[in-house]
Amino acid sequence: MKVFLPLNIRVDDKKLLFVGGGRIALHKIQTIEQYTRNITIIAPEIIDELRGKGFNEIFKSYEPSDLDGFFLVYASTNDQEVNRRVREDAAARGIMVNVVDNRELSDFISPAIVRKGDMTIAVSSNGQNVKRSVEWRNRLRDTVLNTWPDAND
Repeated sequence: MKVFLPLNIRVDDKKLLFVGGGRIALHKIQTIEQYTRNITIIAPEIIDELRGKGFNEIFKSYEPSDLDGFFLVYASTNDQEVNRRVREDAAARGIMVNVVDNRELSDFISPAIVRKGDMTIAVSSNGQNVKRSVEWRNRLRDTVLNTWPDAND
C-alpha cells in the first residue's frame, strides 16, 4: 500500500511542469496557482481557462527532455500511456511526479485544501477517497474559516 507523508513544500522559487493542458490539469492548477505562478504547461492544446493567465504555455507533444529543470511534475493528460511515460522519465531524472488520478504511479498527492491568508487547512485520505477529502475540507471551511473573520490572527 502506498503511504503519503503530509508536508508543505516550498515552491515560491521552484519551477512546476504540467504535461497536459485540459480539464484534468485545470483542476490541479487552480489549487497550485494560489501558491506559485511559476507554472509551465506543455500540451498540443491548452483550454481557454488556462490560457493567458501568465503561465508559460508550450504548444507541443511531450518529449522526455521537457522535464529538464523542473522541480515537480504533474502528468495530467487524458492519455494514460503519456502519463506513464512522464512518470518513468521523471523517475529516471530524480524528479517527483504526480500522475493525476493515479496514486499508484505518483510520488506525491495533493490534498483538498482551503486557504485564507497565511493559513491553510489540508485534508487527505492518503489518495484513497478524494470525494470524502473534499467533503471534510468543505465542512472544515464552513465551520472554521467562516467563523474566524481573520485567519491570520
